[in-house]
Amino acid sequence: MDKVALLLLLMLLAILLAGDALGYSVQFGMMHPLAVPIYEAEMCPNKSEKFLDVEYRQKDKLISNINLILVMDEGLVEWLVDASILTGGIGCNYTTLRLSCSQPEEAKVTVLIYGLPRRDASKIHIS
Repeated sequence: MDKVALLLLLMLLAILLAGDALGYSVQFGMMHPLAVPIYEAEMCPNKSEKFLDVEYRQKDKLISNINLILVMDEGLVEWLVDASILTGGIGCNYTTLRLSCSQPEEAKVTVLIYGLPRRDASKIHIS
């Protein structure tokens, strides 16, 4: 495993461990050593918003298949949320997530998406 992959894996581990301290998190998929971060969004849903849709479509020349989606709340109170994938998702190069929010206060929500470049994704076999 090269240094970049090890660094990314350590960063993800730190994020996951911090997620326990910071708030609720939802995970779709699994991390792979060859995965790279391809999307990050931070948002602050209003108290009045019941649904929040997050869309990701690849626009660059490097095409990646999504293999991990993380949704983290950085609020100090318990987050009542249901995260679901409406379109695409794991194994695709696009996705639309729907977050149904029910929070007593505003809090920052972070969505992280990791992907495998197509040339590497074809070598992965899930058992």
